[in-house]
This record gives sequence, structure tokens and C-alpha cells, in this order.
Amino acid sequence: MRRRMARLGRLLFLVLAAGLVVGLCTAALVPGLRTIGSAQHFEGRVTDALRPLDQRSVVRAANGEVVGVLGLQDRFTIPIEEVSPNVINAVVATEDSTFYSNPGVDGKALFRALRANVDSGEVTQGGSTITQQLVKMRILTPKRDFARKVREAILAVRLTREYSKNEILEQYLNTVYFGAGSYGIGSAAQRFFGVPASDLDVAQAALLAGVIQNPSGYDPFLHPEAARARRVHVLHRMVEEKHITGQEGMLAAAAPLPTKVPPAELRPDNYFVAHVQDLLLDDPRLGATRAARYHAVMRGGLQVYTGYDLEAQLLATAAIARTLPPDAAAKGVSAAMVVMDPRDGEVKAVVNAAGYEQSKYDIVTARAGRQTGSTYKAITLAAALEAGYSPDDHVDGSSPCSVSFPGFPTYPLRNAEGSGGWQSLRSATTHSVNCAYVRLSASVGLDKVASMAERLGATIDRGPDDRAVERQPSMTLGTLSNNLVEMGTVYSTFAAEGVRHRPVFVRKVVDSDGRVIIDNTNRGERVIAPEVARTVTSLLETVIDRGTGTRARLDRPAAGKTGTTDDSRDALFAGYVPQAVAVVWMGRTADNQPMGAVGQFSRLYGGTYPAMIWRAFMESYLAGSPVIEFTEPNEALWPGSARVTPEGRGPSSSRYRRNPATTSTTTPATTVAPTTAPPTTTPPTTAPPTTTSPPPTSGPPPTG
Repeated sequence: MRRRMARLGRLLFLVLAAGLVVGLCTAALVPGLRTIGSAQHFEGRVTDALRPLDQRSVVRAANGEVVGVLGLQDRFTIPIEEVSPNVINAVVATEDSTFYSNPGVDGKALFRALRANVDSGEVTQGGSTITQQLVKMRILTPKRDFARKVREAILAVRLTREYSKNEILEQYLNTVYFGAGSYGIGSAAQRFFGVPASDLDVAQAALLAGVIQNPSGYDPFLHPEAARARRVHVLHRMVEEKHITGQEGMLAAAAPLPTKVPPAELRPDNYFVAHVQDLLLDDPRLGATRAARYHAVMRGGLQVYTGYDLEAQLLATAAIARTLPPDAAAKGVSAAMVVMDPRDGEVKAVVNAAGYEQSKYDIVTARAGRQTGSTYKAITLAAALEAGYSPDDHVDGSSPCSVSFPGFPTYPLRNAEGSGGWQSLRSATTHSVNCAYVRLSASVGLDKVASMAERLGATIDRGPDDRAVERQPSMTLGTLSNNLVEMGTVYSTFAAEGVRHRPVFVRKVVDSDGRVIIDNTNRGERVIAPEVARTVTSLLETVIDRGTGTRARLDRPAAGKTGTTDDSRDALFAGYVPQAVAVVWMGRTADNQPMGAVGQFSRLYGGTYPAMIWRAFMESYLAGSPVIEFTEPNEALWPGSARVTPEGRGPSSSRYRRNPATTSTTTPATTVAPTTAPPTTTPPTTAPPTTTSPPPTSGPPPTG
């Protein structure tokens, strides 16, 4: 008796359920459905209620190639026209065989599911069409209960009235999760098989269609046998629906499964992309708050265009690899390089030989930076020239020396390389004479040196509250910290004849609707006069021709400066040709300890391996490109030679004038004169000696 009553109860329930199915299937003809929809808080168009899809952001190199992917979900949407018919046939045959004819719900399938649920006493089957699945994923929640199924069915019918079948299928295929971190058919095709969705064959399409039901259980990388069996089921359905022949199904069933596991997370895998991500997350053009910018970058499907040059990156990496000696890595010594275009500030390559997987700390872009050694002397040189000093001025490079600066204790130091004695500013630059340059910085004034550093770009990669250069007696020796991008910007400004461009990692950012939301077109800003920059370049050419940087010599005009810090903890070479700037660093990233003997050198300087790496890169990078000459400075505009002391620059004297025909001791109106008159301390009456003293055998760096 009880069994009969239970059967009768189930029968009555099925009758009621059948009535509901019939009602839903004819709902498109019932105006009252609008009221039901409104009651469920979906007034207006259902399509407007579809939640936006999270999409990955893509970072592209200068040639358009993808160099990085950022995001929370690896998804990018594609139109249905870019999906292989094999995929459409496999998905429809497996998930919803009546898709093209049903009104959003399938009465028979829903009835079968309801009957199974009644028999089991719980919701075990959904009987959902593709349209219902789309509603569940993009409007409702995964919660499984009778009320939600009713809402799902109602909205599916309404959605079918608003969207074409192809539009529904397009939304579905871009939404569904295929497992292994692959969201949407475009991503799944690339991550599983390395092909666009338009090229998926029958076997590949059947595998992906089968995964939809249970992405974890049918994961071919974790459960290959289950995935293979599920693929056979999908192929069988495709044969039944006459999408393929039995023979085609058998061939597809024998195809191998993919074996290369896709990356689990969308994280930067190189230093360039990592810095691009940091810049985007800090850019207010992507949102007023950090959370808004994070949403835009990680979910917004941005296209990020850069000037990143894959060939330059490869050549820079190779130059470091083939130049560093075998014992460098064993001693914890590595090298890094940034390559920039001085004509627009674009960063072309970022190399850190330590390796991104081994060390996320990037010496090239890290805000903390490292000491730059005598590469900083070029900044002091520019400040002196702008203040009315001449390359023919004479300065005392005798060592050891003690130099006084107003407001500071007397600063003692020695030369580490380069000759001492009285010498021209050109000679002091060529041989990187410490005592000469510290005396020069005292003569010019620390404020002028710091101001020049800021204008040239020595703080350009820092936050708005950290752009003031600290005044220190030792600053001209590179004891302040800068990263390689900042020093690259300084030297790019010289190469661009005084026009400073901000370092450009990101050219342009386009949102998922095709709107340009960031445009970093860089016209540059003139920060020093062309004659000052040209004169700096002229002096830095001699560094490579016959000074501390001869190992960087090219078969074309090039300018640069060596730099070495305390006990050879850091060794640098910063150099340029008119169309390219590269800054090379060498040191220990892990502990910032002295490098000691490496390879053929008992002690490392900027003129050793860094200069050699720079040359190796430039030779390969510039191969086949035209030789471009630097614009020579107008030497007739240089002031007459004078003696420079820490107290100031003496008046120009015809005795030391480079151009004896020029009799005026004042700066011509066309030159870049100082904004205030330089000190006029009277020099000693004795003439500067013409001999030079040999460099000391020991003494504290920083050095050239």
C-alpha cells in the first residue's frame, strides 16, 4: 500500500512538472512571462544582465608578438566566426542537441532530469540547455534548487528571444571553463593545443567539448584515461548527430592527448613584463584607486603595446652570456643591462643575468637602485659646462686630497685610477680622476650638480615625493643610488642633444572595446642646451678612444663613461651612439659584497667586463645599420681656459685659451651661459704644471 502511495505521489509530481515544462516551452507566446521576469528582478533586457567576463591583459612587443599575459583568468573573447565548426558540432551534440530548435529550454531533457531528481529525492540532474547554462554562469549562481531552476528556465526563454542562436553560442563558448586554467574556447585552444580556435580538428574539439561537464575529472593532464573515454563519448554523439562519419570518429579517437601542461597562473615571467605590470597598477589613467587599476589590468582584457625589441633582448642576453667568464656565476656575480632609444625614450631590452626565476629583484628597474660610480661624473661635467666652464679649464687631480664643501666636514679621498696633477677637464674626464672631479663639484656647487642630475633624469623613475637628489660631497663619484633606467635616461639625454624623454615601457594601452586609454607619445623636454650636451658627448668620446673605456671602442662614433664603486661592489659602463643607449652593470645581487677576482681580472672596474659586454652588444645590435655621426660642438663658443679650484673658477685667460684668435674673455651670447656669474676667485700666480703624477697604488674607491 505504501509503495503504491509513493508511486502515486511521484506520478502526480511528474504530471505537475510536465505541465511546467510545457508552460516554459510556450513561454515565448505568453505575455505574462514579463511579469514573472520582473518579479525576479530582471526588468528590461536579459542580455543587459549578463555579467562582464574577466579577460586577461596581453603585453605585446614592438612587432606585436605577445611577451606577457596578466590576469586572474586566462580568457580572451573571440567572435563565433573564429571558432572551428568542429567545436560547435561537438559542443552542441554533447551539451544540447536541440539547441538550434529549442526556445531556450528542452522539454524532454528537463522532464528526464526532473524524473531522475524525483527518484533520487534530490537535485542530481539539471537537464539544462546551453542557454540555461549561460544564464546560470552569467546571471544566476551555481546553487542547485527548484526555485533557481525555474528562474533559469524563464530567463533562458527570454534570452532566446533577445539573442540569436549564434550570439548565445558565442557568449557560451567564451564563458565556459575548460579546465587547466583555460577560460573560454580561445584560451583553451591555445593552452591545450597551441593553435587558434579556428584550427581545432575533430579530435581536439571533441576533447574540449567533453571537458565542459567536469573540467577536473576529465582533465587530460591529470586523468588521461577518463579524458580519453569522455572524448569517445563525444565522438559517438557527433556520429549520431551526423556531424562526422564513423570512420572519422575512429580516427579521432586514436589521436594522442595533449601532454604539455599549461602554466597554472598568469604571472610575469620576465623582468620587462613585471615592470610593465607595476607601472600599470600605479597609473591613475587606469583608475582612481589601486583596486580599480587592479581590476582593469587583471580582468579588463587590455592590449598593452610596448617598444620592447625581442632582437635587442636576445642580443643583450647573448652579449652577457658570452662575455662573463665561467667563474662569475660560481662567485655570485652577474650582470644586467638596459637598452633605450634616446630619440623617444623607449626601453628596448631589460636583461638581468641572475634570472627571473632565481631572483625577482631587478637591478635595472628597482627603485632602491645601486651606487653608480664614476658614471655620475658626466652629470657634474654637464653642470660645469652649463655654468660656463670650459673643457680646456685646468683642475688639480693630485692625490690624496681633502676637499672642503660648505656645511660639510672636509672630505678626504684618493684617486683609484687615472693620473693626478693639474690637467684639463677633458683629461680628467678621459682618465676618470676622482680628486679632480670632487674639486670640480665643489667649484661648481653641489646644488648645481644635484639640479642637473634631476633635470637629466637621475630621479625620473621615482615617486613624486622622492625626486630630490641628496647633496653629498661624494655625489660626483656615484655614491648615491640609481637604477639602470635612470642612468639610461641621463645618458639618453646627452645622446638626444639635451632633450630628455621619460623612459617609455608602455607605448599605448587599448581596452577591450578598442578605446585608447593610455598614450605615452613622448615628445621630450629640453633640459639642457644642445651645445652643453654636444660638449659632454665630445669629452665622453675620448673616454672610449683613449681613456678608461677603451674596451668599449667601436668602429663608429661612440661616447660613454666607466664607473666602479667601493671595493668593486658595482662596476658599470654607460655608453651611447646617436640611435641607442645601453647601461651595463656587474655585481653581486644577493649580498652587495665586493666581487673580488673574476675571470682574467684580479679586480673589476667598469672598463673591464661591463665595457666588453657593452661593446659585444652594440656590435651585434648595430650590425648593418648606418653609421650616424655625433654633432660636433662649436669649440669657438667655449670660454677661454681658466684654473678651477674648490673655491670657484678663475677668469678666462688667453694663456690657456684653446682658440688663441679669440680675444674676448666673456662667454659669447650664443653659448649657454650660467644663470648666475661663476665665482671669480683669483687663481694662484703660478702656472699649472704640465706633468702629471702617476696614480697611487692604493686608495679608496669609488673609481672610474
